[in-house]
Amino acid sequence: MHNSRRHTPLIPIAGLVILLIAGVAIVNLWLLVNLYESTARSSSTLSAIQYGLLVTRDLEHQPFFSKSAVGKEDAEQFGRVVDALQMVDPGLEYVSVSERGAIIYHKQARLASEQGKSTTPATNRPETVSMGRKKLWIGTNMIPVITFTRTFRYPEGRARDLQVAFRKNVFEREHAGATTAVTTMFHMSLLTLVVSFGLCLLAVIGLVRRELTWQKRQRLNEHLSFAGAMAGSIIHDFRNPMSAMRLDAQLLQHEAAKGPAGRPERLLDLANRITQTIDRMDTLLGEFLVIYKPDAAARERFDLNTCVQDCIELVKHRFAKARIQVVLGLSPTPLYVRGYPVQFKRALSNVLNNAEHFSPVDGTVTVQTRGEHCQAIVTVTDEGPGIPRADHSRIFEIFFSRRPGGTGIGLALAKTAVENCGGAIYVETPASGKGSRFVIRIPMQA
Repeated sequence: MHNSRRHTPLIPIAGLVILLIAGVAIVNLWLLVNLYESTARSSSTLSAIQYGLLVTRDLEHQPFFSKSAVGKEDAEQFGRVVDALQMVDPGLEYVSVSERGAIIYHKQARLASEQGKSTTPATNRPETVSMGRKKLWIGTNMIPVITFTRTFRYPEGRARDLQVAFRKNVFEREHAGATTAVTTMFHMSLLTLVVSFGLCLLAVIGLVRRELTWQKRQRLNEHLSFAGAMAGSIIHDFRNPMSAMRLDAQLLQHEAAKGPAGRPERLLDLANRITQTIDRMDTLLGEFLVIYKPDAAARERFDLNTCVQDCIELVKHRFAKARIQVVLGLSPTPLYVRGYPVQFKRALSNVLNNAEHFSPVDGTVTVQTRGEHCQAIVTVTDEGPGIPRADHSRIFEIFFSRRPGGTGIGLALAKTAVENCGGAIYVETPASGKGSRFVIRIPMQA
């Protein structure tokens, strides 16, 4: 009987886990990049503002603003400073100085017309720079600028305004550097993630293939072990009939060698015994074929007592040779069940074989049948060392054996055969605390 186990597809599960991890990593990376970009934008804007304030405060230290009366040399020096600033920073759009509403100095990078006042009103507090926005037009092109205005007040009541305007792209220029750095970092991180993901995927696929190869080899070993166990069981069951047939054949040969003095009735008896042994071996072979291919047999109604008697009849000589007594107690009424009688016989034979292996010399194996709550019950009790409670559930697992040299096939086949009959088999410890008791329960048929 084949041992079928449900196999979990590892490759799809591993792929889904890797994709999930990669998705979480990409989302976290995207959130981190957005957060960093927002921080970089704020930082670059603050840096541009600080730069504008620094330029404005550097200009206010010129002699052009340190005294109320401005000479020609002061104006020329101020103009040279502004020219130098415009050469260094192309983003400086213009520098304008006005007094009482009249422009006394204006230096612009290109010819433009002004439209729109500062959106931030200037403050009258000294040493304060106010910011604002304006739009300059060069033909049909509009240039947005950010203005920094500083008002100087002199003791005689005069006031002079310094206004420095930077094109808005100064802020974008500051932000572009940070954005480029963030984008580069994101691409490098994404590339690293993809490469790592690919390597992990290849590693997982390799491990899964290795696992599948191991499982395939393991199944092959199990099939070979199963075939070996079946062959060993066949040899074990055929050995006694073949020994009896060899003995009868020798006796037949000896009786036939007597010639006319030979007894015809003795010859006939020996020939019949050989024929019966061959029929018995043929029946055993048929049972093994049914066990190997259970679907070939049909479920039928049979008496459990009769099957138990047949099994005891097959093993009693072997038990007697091992000096083990078999005590049989059958139900006084027939116990009819529906299933596969051949499989049930094989299941009970395997349980009896297990009892024989673990029973001491001069020990007793008790086999009983009874009906209880619409169930036919068969118990096999031995006087062996017993089975630890921790192994009660494992004893019926295939290839699990507590006996040195055991195959772990017999009780697994017994469990499968009983379940095919709609029943159950389990092991328990007798009330005496000695040995083991195997219990088979199968629903009864009216």
